[in-house]
Formats: sequence, structure tokens, C-alpha cells
Amino acid sequence: MEKERNIALDRFRGLAIILMVIVNDLAEEPAIPGILKHARDIGFTLADLVAPLFIIAIAATYRQSFLRRAAINKGEAYSHFVGRYLAILGVGAFFSAVSAIAYEPSDWGALQSIGVAGLLTLLVIQLPTLTRGIIAGVVLIGYQLALDHFLLEEVLGSDHGGLIGAISYGAMLMLGTVMFDIHRKGMKWFGISTGVLSLLAAGSLLLVPISKNRVSLSFVLVSAAISCIVYIAVRLLTKVLPFKSDLVVWWGENPMLLYVLHLVMMAITRLPFIVLGIEERPLWLALPVTFVILTVLSVIAAKLRKSGKRISF
Repeated sequence: MEKERNIALDRFRGLAIILMVIVNDLAEEPAIPGILKHARDIGFTLADLVAPLFIIAIAATYRQSFLRRAAINKGEAYSHFVGRYLAILGVGAFFSAVSAIAYEPSDWGALQSIGVAGLLTLLVIQLPTLTRGIIAGVVLIGYQLALDHFLLEEVLGSDHGGLIGAISYGAMLMLGTVMFDIHRKGMKWFGISTGVLSLLAAGSLLLVPISKNRVSLSFVLVSAAISCIVYIAVRLLTKVLPFKSDLVVWWGENPMLLYVLHLVMMAITRLPFIVLGIEERPLWLALPVTFVILTVLSVIAAKLRKSGKRISF
């Protein structure tokens, strides 16, 4: 049973990363359908869901991984996770700097948001499930109130909401750890809690505009609820279909490494256009380039699977 759950989680991670790669590489192309582009402000698209999918995937193992390390040495456990999320934040800052210099101005990216969210969640990771849930709710409400009264302009001035918006992503990660605490009690309880979260998300839409750029309260609740629903679907798919491993699973075994390699490949493949002064790639060329990136990363994922290596940071 444990083996099956791990496969489902790898498949869930893999799906999130593959979608992130496709969206990152194609979202800015004019001919790409709007559903694959981030909403400019108010609104919600498939592209807006991919980062939350990965954050919820991180939440699935965050607390248990921390507790296993803390049982041996609590200080080293904290040191490990601080180092991990500072590294993710640093890698994100590096690629944001490169993109700002080379091809697409950006002061903040998904990796920075994940890094800050991980550090914020670390502050509460040892607390009981209910306490973490309450803190996540208080952070979300406090963030939304501040956003409505005096932070909107600053948040909208940065990609992914910037450093301030990362506070809301932190609340999402905290909420995700709560959901997967419940998951460990059984899929029945996870399904019920996902239903409750979905009702809260629907109610929030009546009060707060949904916006990935603002990382609004409704965005966090809706995307977290959808991510949990997707996870349930992946679990069911893993039970129904006979195969125990596939390309999506392989991607999910080394998700962060593949995401970083994707950023490297994206920079390399856009360099000729920068040199030639071409601001927009034609669709007939953009699609094959994305396919090549996916193919190369899939080969790397397969080789890592064959060697049994899992590289995380």
C-alpha cells in the first residue's frame, strides 16, 4: 500500500512539473490559447494552477520528512530544511537575474516563492494539525486584508506577487501539510476534507477576486482545492491502471532537478532569438523547441530512474 501511495505521489509531482515546463516555455507566445497563459490580473487559468500543484506536492511529504530527521537530531533537521529552501530561493534568484539581463525582465519567480513558502512553513511544521490550519487561515486573512488596504500596488509590481506574495504561498504550503496530515488517516478523510476545502474555496470567490498575480485568498483556496482533487484523481488512476511506472512517474522522482534543467534549456534555446533581435518566436518553431526540451528532460529522467538516483535540494 505504501509503495502504491509513493507511485501516485511521484505521478502527481511529475504531472505538476511537466505542466510547469510547458507553461513556462509557451505562455508568452501570442498564438498560444489563453488557458495556457497566466491571467493578467483577475481570473484563473490552467497556467495559474501549475505552481500550486507543485506546492501541494511538496506539502505531501514535508512534515513527515522533517519529523523523521528531527527524531534523530532536531537541530540538524532544521538546518537541513533551512539550507534546502535557501538553496531553492537562491537558484530562483539566479535565474530571475539571468532572465532580466537576457530575454525577459523578472524580479521574482516560482522558485523564490517556493523557497520563502518552505521557510515560513518550517516555523510551524512541528505544531499540531489544527494549530497549523488555524495559523494558515490567520495568515491568509491577514494577507488579504493588507492587500486590500495598502499592499496591492506593491504586490502587483512583482511577478508571482514578489516577496510579499510569497507569504500567501507560505499559507498555501501550511494548508497543504494540514491536508496531508488528514490524508494519513485514510483517503476517506482526505476526500471529506477536500470537499470542505472546496466549499470554503467556492465561498471565498464571493468575497475576494481570484488572482494569481495578487496571490489572493481565493486563489490560494481554489488552487489548493483543485490540487487536492487532482491528487485524488491520480490516486484513483494509479489503482485502476495496471502499470506501476511510467514517464510521468520518472519525472516525479527528480522534479526539482528537472525544473532547474528546464530553466537552463529554456535560456539556451532562446539565446539565438535574443542575438537575432527576435522578440517573439513563431509558433511553428516554438512548439518543436518545447517538444525537444521535454524529450531531453524525459531522457534524463529515464536515465536517473535506471540508475536509481534521486537528486534533491
